[in-house]
Amino acid sequence: MNKKKKSGFTRLLELAGEKKGKLIVACVLSVLSSGAKIFPYFAVFWIITAILPVYNDIGQVDGKRIMMLTGLTFGAALLYGLCAYGSSALAHTAAYDIIYELRIKLMDKLGRLPSGFFTSKTRGGIKKILSDDTEQVEIFVAHHLCDIAAAIATPVFTLIYLFVMDWRLALITLLPIVISIFLLAMCLVKPDKAALQTEMHDSMEAMQGTIVQYIHGMPVIKIFNRSLSAFKKYESDIDRFVTAVDKTARANAWAMSFYYAFFGAQLLFLLPSSTYILLKADSYIGYLPVVLLFLLVGTGLKDPMENMMQMVILSGRISEGVKRMDDILYAPELVSGDAALPANYDVTIDNVTFSYEEGVQAVKNVSCILKQGSVTGLVGPSGGGKSTLASLLLRFYDPQEGSIMIGTTKLQDFSPETLSKLVSYVFQESFMFHDTIENNIRMGDRDKSMDQVIEAAKAAEIHDVIMKLPDGYQSIIGENGVYLSGGEQQRLAIARVILRNTPIVVLDEATAYADAENEAKIQKAFAGLAKGKTVLIIAHRLKTIENADRILVMKEGRLLGQGTHDELLKTCTEYKEMVDANDRREKWNIGRMEVGA
Repeated sequence: MNKKKKSGFTRLLELAGEKKGKLIVACVLSVLSSGAKIFPYFAVFWIITAILPVYNDIGQVDGKRIMMLTGLTFGAALLYGLCAYGSSALAHTAAYDIIYELRIKLMDKLGRLPSGFFTSKTRGGIKKILSDDTEQVEIFVAHHLCDIAAAIATPVFTLIYLFVMDWRLALITLLPIVISIFLLAMCLVKPDKAALQTEMHDSMEAMQGTIVQYIHGMPVIKIFNRSLSAFKKYESDIDRFVTAVDKTARANAWAMSFYYAFFGAQLLFLLPSSTYILLKADSYIGYLPVVLLFLLVGTGLKDPMENMMQMVILSGRISEGVKRMDDILYAPELVSGDAALPANYDVTIDNVTFSYEEGVQAVKNVSCILKQGSVTGLVGPSGGGKSTLASLLLRFYDPQEGSIMIGTTKLQDFSPETLSKLVSYVFQESFMFHDTIENNIRMGDRDKSMDQVIEAAKAAEIHDVIMKLPDGYQSIIGENGVYLSGGEQQRLAIARVILRNTPIVVLDEATAYADAENEAKIQKAFAGLAKGKTVLIIAHRLKTIENADRILVMKEGRLLGQGTHDELLKTCTEYKEMVDANDRREKWNIGRMEVGA
């Protein structure tokens, strides 16, 4: 039987792991501090009780009792300070440890998820979970969790004592609070209110995602001199978030109005009732301190009770954030094995079919073999399935039908760590980290020497560019004017692959951003890199793969033909049409333009 997943506050405690002990001690200290905080109010009551019976002869007052109560009040103040400090210190320490471990867990999990997970999530949405939602957990644990313990303990302690003193006035004190809680509960338990909270989180996530897109699209917007309204999705997502907040506020308006109206109305109920009971009391002087106690402490219940209710509302918001973190933590991973490195590095693609969405096949029944020590070109029109096939080889996704093998082992049987030692990929647009040039080439690989890093940079024709930077290989990309052009970034990415020296290399038009001179140098570097390796090149410029050992032609997800350049010109009409179109493009130039008067 599957174990039921925890949610809300219990799930948060589960995420706290070994830090629960610190949190429990912090909450106990918070409860002690709350008890110490309200002690002076009761001390005042006991002092009045001691003074009133002898108010006509003040000399008869029990001085020792007064001094003892004064000393206890001072001790309570000291205890309050020590417990509050200890509670805060422990809660903050635990919170920082929890948020650190939580973010590490989330990042580790994201690294083990298939790329399909990220196609359904915006970068802003994931950023919100990793940054904002986890930050809210830290704030909740560091500040509000102990406040909840204190907010519950303070009114409970107080009400118990008040019921002991006079159950009638205690019930009257509690009446407006019960009414308020009832009104709030009736508001919160409605299904549409939970749906509104979900919509608020969804709209905020979407808004943050489009904010990231808007920032990335700023150069285009500025070039075309367009205003914010040109980015309609951004504008509509902001409107959606504002609408969600407005709906939530309006839906809760009446309930919250009555809640706040009744919550602080203790005095309105206590004044007439306590006066009536006082007038009927056996001893006016004997009962007057009780009335004063209720007027002093009973009316002060509003603040701790209100804190408790606010914490309950806040915990609901935290629960929604925790749920979204669990969407990542519980997301299904690609199942992997622990197979050893294969005996050879032939790649066999056997009858592979894959769909991003049901009914829309991006790759259809593709079969081919990429031989070790050979260079295979992959060509076809946009949307033909080239990048999808490469993504399947990298195991960004698993095929729904068929299999991909390296040697005689299926990709699914390799662990992610082993697979990363087998396959490298140079993207068409390479990502650069805000780090040193050296670390961008290494990508965390500390086993390689600095000499090897430099040799890889030289082979990728980027060494001379690096040496012109202010701090050479220690220059940080994005700081002090250190920026690389598109072609330079591409060559740096190629240096990564050369340094890793994996037996299988996938290149997505890796020379797209290089100028003519450096393209020739990079092609030469590839020739050295490809020796003994299995190389797949996704090509948009057919000239770059004319000399490949084998060329695969894809269209609409299907493999239309495979062979050498000369063979395909004779056997594959689609390839010949692409070659002809490519030749016309190469010959195209801007002709002379006649300007009329």
